[in-house]
Amino acid sequence: LDTFMSSLKDSVELYKGQEPIFDQFNLEGDISRALKRKVWLKSGGYIVIEHTEALTAIDVNTGRFVGKHNLEETIVKTNLEAVKEIAYQIRLRDVGGIIIIDFIDMEKKSNRERVFNVLKEALKKDRSKTHVLPMSELGLIEMTRKRTRETLNRMLCEPCFYCEGEGYLKSRRTVCYNI
Repeated sequence: LDTFMSSLKDSVELYKGQEPIFDQFNLEGDISRALKRKVWLKSGGYIVIEHTEALTAIDVNTGRFVGKHNLEETIVKTNLEAVKEIAYQIRLRDVGGIIIIDFIDMEKKSNRERVFNVLKEALKKDRSKTHVLPMSELGLIEMTRKRTRETLNRMLCEPCFYCEGEGYLKSRRTVCYNI
């Protein structure tokens, strides 16, 4: 670091743990989750992240989570949990361009505003410039995010030879790293 990147010297710390660093911080698990379309939430709900040529669509679903009291409370809880995971996944995958998030429909306007405000707060951790519009009546949030590098999917995967590039497979290099 002294020779090549002295400005980062204070940011890097030598790992001295007994367990391999990838195991200690579950990096393999995070990378594997980041390559999947469906990301499960702790509550049993899940989000689906779909990349298209024009935009990235993120859909929030309750899944197995049915809640204990009323439906609105369950939906708000799932949406709030999803917000944190969405902000994390957007940064991890370096999703850029237009992003549409389809939250589960909420009856109360106050709940929609709460989810929107929590999302804006969660995106403050992001170093990339983001612009977020308020939630629509349909439960959609439109946002843009400046892309800073290639997406994780493009770095670690290659077009599928079987389906003529419609899908993606882990690249040969990524499989070798896993081994």
